[in-house]
Amino acid sequence: MNYEFSDFTIPFYTNLTSIFSRSIYTFDSMESMALFKDNRNKMDKRASLNKLPSGQILGVPLFQCQLKKDASYLMSRDHNNLIIYKYIILPIDEKDENRQVLMNKFLKDREYKLVCENIFYNVSIYKIVYSEIKNKKDFFSLDKERKYCLKFRNDSITMHYYVLNDSVRVESSYFNNSKWIYNNNFNNALINGIFLNNNYKLVLNDNRILCEFDDSNRSNKWVTSTIDKHMGVLRFSNYIKPPAFSPNGMQVYHDNEFLSDFNEKIICMTFVLITHQKFNYKNSLTPGGVFVINNNTSSTTSNNTFIFL
Repeated sequence: MNYEFSDFTIPFYTNLTSIFSRSIYTFDSMESMALFKDNRNKMDKRASLNKLPSGQILGVPLFQCQLKKDASYLMSRDHNNLIIYKYIILPIDEKDENRQVLMNKFLKDREYKLVCENIFYNVSIYKIVYSEIKNKKDFFSLDKERKYCLKFRNDSITMHYYVLNDSVRVESSYFNNSKWIYNNNFNNALINGIFLNNNYKLVLNDNRILCEFDDSNRSNKWVTSTIDKHMGVLRFSNYIKPPAFSPNGMQVYHDNEFLSDFNEKIICMTFVLITHQKFNYKNSLTPGGVFVINNNTSSTTSNNTFIFL
């Protein structure tokens, strides 16, 4: 099957030194991710950020996904609920006449917190609760293994994992009759196993591909001494290419909406894919099979396969 993806990529990254948050981040470019990683997730110094001529700020995540600290937080990791934050960049100057307009647009009636201020670039960095995800076991279904319910302000998405099927079915007004397929398995048979390279594609009923998440080029797959991990990239098909900002534009402020709502929801589903795959691998471990890293400890078994936990 022939398909083309745009040059625009959304990289995903996690820092395994963060014992408490265990966050996964995503960015609008590899350059922005590298800046965030090199500054150890700090955004308040001069070297932390980079402002393009267009006004766009590099070094700040688009989204952050982490375990939600509710009752599920005390359960095993494969039962944890998730929460996704969206980062918002606003002018720091209280006298800026557009600051209040932008605050009303992005922060009003939202749950948010101030992350930091960067006085060198005159910006305040906030994050808002963008989605809360319920992780549910389908106890009364013979074929459904688990479902994730993504709740947004005015919409929801349900992702169904099946017992004997690699595909992840999606229920949503945005993605009607669509599914994520694993490692190009367009059929319904189960081929899942311990793969070194994982690839998911979001496809419609007619097998048109909307996007793919691929981790075959993730960083340091075999090297355990590096703690910062590039977890893979999300690529959109050319016909749904998001509106990337122009480096030659005359934009005054950072654009917090350069991605469409459609693409932002795909990013949120990708967080679920990554999280589920991590815990699925962990629960599938058998003696003599897998190299495991958990927080800051590690153990090695015969096959020396790298797994993110």
